[in-house]
Amino acid sequence: MPDQFRTAIADILPSAEAVHERLAVLSNRDRLNVAEFFSGVLPDVDVLISTPGAEALSHDLGALRGIPSVKATSLAGHWTLVGSALHHAGDIRAARGPVQAAVISLELLAGQAEVAATVLATRRDWEVVAVAAAVERTDAAGHVHLSLLGVPVLTPVMLAGTPRGLVFERRIPHSA
Repeated sequence: MPDQFRTAIADILPSAEAVHERLAVLSNRDRLNVAEFFSGVLPDVDVLISTPGAEALSHDLGALRGIPSVKATSLAGHWTLVGSALHHAGDIRAARGPVQAAVISLELLAGQAEVAATVLATRRDWEVVAVAAAVERTDAAGHVHLSLLGVPVLTPVMLAGTPRGLVFERRIPHSA
């Protein structure tokens, strides 16, 4: 399944802007391919936390897994979690120990939203077991910020910035 998504991304390389624009309007097919990929590689979690723009992907993954999704959003410069699952007792249930969460992102760049979602989850005594990013940019600091927090990144597509634009990452093994 990720091969179809990789092909859709390959068609628009090397433009970083085109990748960003494609991710903003993912087709249902591409979104479902990515959700199915994540459903296969993510560990068991009790809740999904979507970053801005990844709400539909998080919803699709939650439907595949039968788990709720909440959203990390920035309101007046402060990050917060929102979603009906936060207000209905019993919607988010830990199968064992603390609530296990995964952060869902379309494009991991600097990692601000992903780190904010991880911090917000920690404040609720949830454990973030992974960040699932449709595309990870290895020339940006997001992966480093998350690894400093001990959170692994799973992705079907790793892209590296070069003087000629974006290319598929070849320097490090595929993360998932």
